Amino acid sequence: MRIISLRRRSLCLVTVIGVAAMAVFHLWTMNLVMMEEIETADMSVLAGKTIVIDPGHGGIDGGAQYNGLAEKNITLALALKLAQVIRENGASVVFTREGDIDYYTRGKGGKRNDLLKRIEIINNSGASLFVSIHTNAIRGKEWFGAEVYYHPKLEENKELAETIQQALKNFPPGNKRKSKKDLDILVLKNTNIPGVLVEAGFLSNPREADLLADDEYQLKLARYIAKALAYHFRRSVAR
Repeated sequence: MRIISLRRRSLCLVTVIGVAAMAVFHLWTMNLVMMEEIETADMSVLAGKTIVIDPGHGGIDGGAQYNGLAEKNITLALALKLAQVIRENGASVVFTREGDIDYYTRGKGGKRNDLLKRIEIINNSGASLFVSIHTNAIRGKEWFGAEVYYHPKLEENKELAETIQQALKNFPPGNKRKSKKDLDILVLKNTNIPGVLVEAGFLSNPREADLLADDEYQLKLARYIAKALAYHFRRSVAR
């Protein structure tokens, strides 16, 4: 009886492992197909769309500052390149800022007022969606990789975040980060159109900081975000 019992347990274990392996393989295949479709996305679907681009920080608010770089400068440079790419494909762009400015007010609540102004611009834009651009930083130098945040109030937010995250899986190579739900980011919580916040990478990682400061890398990042937006719009139309 013990032998039979052990055989049954072994069979169950093998079955469970097999099912798990199949699930992992299926997910890997789906991600591979999705990446190929993002790579070859028809960019013409962007024509006629309006997209808000929100370069994080600015003015007196430099954001994260590591390795001689200020977040506000990286986010603006990347935002301008993203705008260039999507405009080339017929979309219109609304910026929350196009220069080194801020919306701070004097006294208590200055930072919050800056964010509320950005939220107002987004909500009054009439746009299809928005992308807020930031860079990450942490004490440890080993952390790296682009990461996308979303608020779960709209299912489209999650879908958009997952699509952009997949598009940025090689930024830089070896990036294994996944999109993340966040209930507390003000610009995600208080906007009334779909949108995400993209952390383009870690300024606290010296190698990634060098990449984020590089014009060619910024343009490549912008192109893949734009490809992800095109894929997202095409998928929405196909439903």
